[in-house]
Amino acid sequence: MEIKVLDCTLRDGGYYNDWDFPIDLVNSYLDSIAKSGVNYVELGLRQLNNNKYLGPHAYTTYEYINRLHLPEGPKYGVMIDAKTVLSSPHTQEECINLLFKDCNEESIDFVRVAAHFLEVQESLPMLKALKSKGYIVGLNIMQSSIRDSKELEDLSGHISSWSSYVDVLYFADSLGSMVTSDMERVYKSIAKNWKNEIGFHAHNNMGRAINNVNTAIDLGVTWVDSTITGMGRGAGNAETEYLLMESRFLEKNYYADDLFELVSTYFEPLKLKCGWGSSLYYYIGAKYGLHPTYVQELSTDITVNRSIIPKILNDLGKVKNPNSYSKDVLDKVKSKLSPKNNNPIYGDEIPTFMEGREVLLVAQTNLSKSLKGAIEDYILKKNPTLISINQPSKDLKLNYDFVSASHNKKFREDESKYIDGKFKYIAPKNLFEGIPINIEYNYGILVSKGMFEYSKNFATIPFNLTIAYTIAFCMNAGANKISLVGFGGYESSEDPRQKEMQEFLRILSLQNIELISLNPTSFTIPEKSIYAI
Repeated sequence: MEIKVLDCTLRDGGYYNDWDFPIDLVNSYLDSIAKSGVNYVELGLRQLNNNKYLGPHAYTTYEYINRLHLPEGPKYGVMIDAKTVLSSPHTQEECINLLFKDCNEESIDFVRVAAHFLEVQESLPMLKALKSKGYIVGLNIMQSSIRDSKELEDLSGHISSWSSYVDVLYFADSLGSMVTSDMERVYKSIAKNWKNEIGFHAHNNMGRAINNVNTAIDLGVTWVDSTITGMGRGAGNAETEYLLMESRFLEKNYYADDLFELVSTYFEPLKLKCGWGSSLYYYIGAKYGLHPTYVQELSTDITVNRSIIPKILNDLGKVKNPNSYSKDVLDKVKSKLSPKNNNPIYGDEIPTFMEGREVLLVAQTNLSKSLKGAIEDYILKKNPTLISINQPSKDLKLNYDFVSASHNKKFREDESKYIDGKFKYIAPKNLFEGIPINIEYNYGILVSKGMFEYSKNFATIPFNLTIAYTIAFCMNAGANKISLVGFGGYESSEDPRQKEMQEFLRILSLQNIELISLNPTSFTIPEKSIYAI
């Protein structure tokens, strides 16, 4: 049976650019892909959700498609996410009628429905509605590899009674973790009861996408997905230009050469910018069965030190349902030490031992290192209470009175140094249970958006910022002046760390709490010179 190649670049690739592809790129892509001999092109998603700005290929409306020039050759289509239909206030039939005209009125020929295992059995009404409109209908079972053979056999047996409404049944390696034995098991389990065409959607987390596509074809799959340069969610997919250079496709008059200029001109620069493709992090994520969005978010988070990403992935592999993405879970695992259930972690009542004193908070930054001599002079002249924000750098050895450590990501980076250190710490003791550090002042913590308060035994802070926690501690301890050194700010005003700090400073200003920066800073803090002493 003929192998059908479906390129879904504009749909799966949209996870990296919010489906906002420039029109010149879209036109070049459509021309090149048509010349390549690819059979099917998925133009994007079609959905009713509209809760934030997404580009045109997140909706791929009837009107938008009619403004495109669709070259002859491939059949065109879109994908819908079963979840968005099942969660809609409308019935499934009403959703399909809102989303689609009859096939003979549209410029598309096929619609694929992507559904998680437990959503599949609920999706029959939407499949029926699509088929009644005349479309070629595909059903994609996501995360199939985490289901055992019996579950897959039972599900395919159930779906076999829907063969009038489903033309091709896909299994997807959503976690990018499948090896040859997984491919064989999943395919055979589905094929035991499903006798129509079977498709396969590969992910490239372990660098096996092309190999898995070839394995799928050898097993009997007749539909295979790919994208230009593998552009797609997480590590991405099988690369269309590579796939078409396989001998089995060259023999069938597919032309990868027509894609090379498109790859070089548009997609390779986009890949360098966005960072899809197999990597150590995606490989580790696949081995732990993680949802690829975890890796994608970590890989693009400039606030996370690259060296600790494997540790975070390891811990994510231990959470309940690691194959289901949750931003809350990611944030808690990144921080490692996190208050639970939005309740305060209580500490001890702090005495007002700083009353009438100046406190100097030192950031462990290159700026502080460059000012080391001036900081030493300032300490001799002013005798402030000296507090390091997070673990002191080996290049910034000063006679710190305390080291402040809360529950943020910085602790992960320096964990072994905290354990080995000989400093006195200000920290929420309950969050460091089992970690042998010398906590001099056990001050509690609560993170609550938009809030900054300092009570006797815990701080309420708006973000996971150690400086916010420390300032609350100092205010509670009676400090009359708080000076900062080394807080120069971040290069971009769009950096999320810059935004969090600026928002925290705005909240402080409403409470008339004044800080002084002893060096130039892009933060909205009054400046003085550390040299003028």
